[in-house]
Amino acid sequence: MRHLQPDSIIPLYVQLKDIIKSDIEAGIMKPGQKIPTEFELCEMYSISRRTVRTAISELIEEGLLDRKQGKGTFICTPRIQAKFGPSVLGFTEICKLNNLRPSSKLVEQRQISATSKLAEALNVPVNSELVAIRRIMLADEVPVMMDYAVFTEAYNFLLQENMDNRSLYATIKAKRDVSFMRQRKSIQTIFADSAQAQYLEIPVGYPLLLSQGTVVSSTMEIVHYGEQHIVGDKFVLYI
Repeated sequence: MRHLQPDSIIPLYVQLKDIIKSDIEAGIMKPGQKIPTEFELCEMYSISRRTVRTAISELIEEGLLDRKQGKGTFICTPRIQAKFGPSVLGFTEICKLNNLRPSSKLVEQRQISATSKLAEALNVPVNSELVAIRRIMLADEVPVMMDYAVFTEAYNFLLQENMDNRSLYATIKAKRDVSFMRQRKSIQTIFADSAQAQYLEIPVGYPLLLSQGTVVSSTMEIVHYGEQHIVGDKFVLYI
């Protein structure tokens, strides 16, 4: 264990912050791990509770620690960084860019009839046959998103594909030489209902980001309409 330097010009709380940060970066303290209590940190480093609280509070503000009422303070899981631009990256590609292992669980894969909302989004008549695929997306085995994609009947072949732990976009590219572009996108904050909470392993009412929009091909053919319910504290989205 490293020791604090009381005679240093660097404040003790900053020294404690630096120790905790370096332990996180070195993998000594891992995401989801509970850190010692304030009392234990006071004993370990022979410092006041005020010094410990200042260090912990600043680490919480910086997004490195998370205080859970009645349970303690834990190392935060790094947020997934994703950029919203004209090009479209699939979940698998986003995870790889963040050094995370992607996986998915299939929830729904069936034919549906177009509602007025879906008909407008996909530019098809109401009651047209569509293909709906709903999956839970996981990063390093942690559920981070519920993905719902609806395709026109031109993509009926997707009904025959096994979409568990498989990239949807890679599957389409293998069958059709399609490049994806984002046409329209909206993002809003909502709160998890009971079904979303169960699938994403979060409490009911937990903040989610709802991303909605259509994706088109390089030839401007509408590929699909999508909705992503994203666990709010698992992603950082850049516009």
